[in-house]
Amino acid sequence: MNNINVLIVDDSELDRYILRRQLTALGVQNIEEKDDGSSALAYLKDYDSNYQLFPGKFPPIIIFLDINMPKVNGFDFLDEFAKIRKQFDFGSCVVAMYSSSERSEDKERALKYEFVSRYLVKGEITELCLDETIQAIIKSN
Repeated sequence: MNNINVLIVDDSELDRYILRRQLTALGVQNIEEKDDGSSALAYLKDYDSNYQLFPGKFPPIIIFLDINMPKVNGFDFLDEFAKIRKQFDFGSCVVAMYSSSERSEDKERALKYEFVSRYLVKGEITELCLDETIQAIIKSN
């Protein structure tokens, strides 16, 4: 799993740290972090530059995305990502929502996007759950 490229988008430094540790324990080595949706979108939109700067590590295969963030929240990110994934080579990139929200409306809204494959609730995610999520995404690509 060490060749999987992951992007974590979350304004909580603690939540990013926990997810990074879990991913690292599973053998994921290529992990990029952004602390809000706008910086993540800027990172993704700078495709050509990042493809050259991070050979083999860009673009991400999986984006773990929080919902509740300042500036550009998770749903705003999804709306914009739906546009840029057609413009750039993000066809195999999948989003796994990574949120503290257990609201069914949030889950249903997120899963309406064709590229959102999972809805994970923070605090309930075990390494086994994370491993199953990653394996399922890899198999679907």
